[in-house]
Amino acid sequence: MPERRGLVPVEVAAVLAVAAIPWPDALPIALPLFVAASLARWVRGRSWNEVVRGPASRALIGALAGLVALALALVAATPVIEGGSQRAIEWTQFPLARGNAQMFAFASLQVMLLAVAWELALRGWIVERVLELSPGPPTLPVLVGAFAEAIVMPGDGPARIGAMILGIGLGAMYVAGGRSVVAPIAARAAFGLGALILETLRWV
Repeated sequence: MPERRGLVPVEVAAVLAVAAIPWPDALPIALPLFVAASLARWVRGRSWNEVVRGPASRALIGALAGLVALALALVAATPVIEGGSQRAIEWTQFPLARGNAQMFAFASLQVMLLAVAWELALRGWIVERVLELSPGPPTLPVLVGAFAEAIVMPGDGPARIGAMILGIGLGAMYVAGGRSVVAPIAARAAFGLGALILETLRWV
């Protein structure tokens, strides 16, 4: 399988560019990152099929892990972050979904599609790329993927810290699942949908 180390500076620059460019608010940053990831893998003659594999049980395990992570975030992290920042946490980007069934359905679809885009780009491209280039323990690849997520994720300091913690968990899940994005996608989608439902019901 081609590694093409000469592409590494270009790939790093692509991630930094995605983080630095002031994208329109209506454009989720996961989409340009996914485009960059798709181009990088295509240039190296790789397909997404390599990282989208595994039994359906992995999706179930991932979804359960995502819901557990959401519960822990609500119970443990929220009081600390809100107490330190003196402001309420915005759990989703879809406040219009509250009390609006049509908007809720649209927001749910967007959450699931973005979960796919985020995980293919961050785990299926960045973590996988570092795994290819640095054989050995997966600690470094997982941390690089989490750091990349913190860089490109919009928001303030607490949001970026939360993104990095989430990235570490999803990266570990990716490696443990045989370098497959199935479980991380399910976990991210479950976390996002759970948060959306709670905000729609005005429970958070």
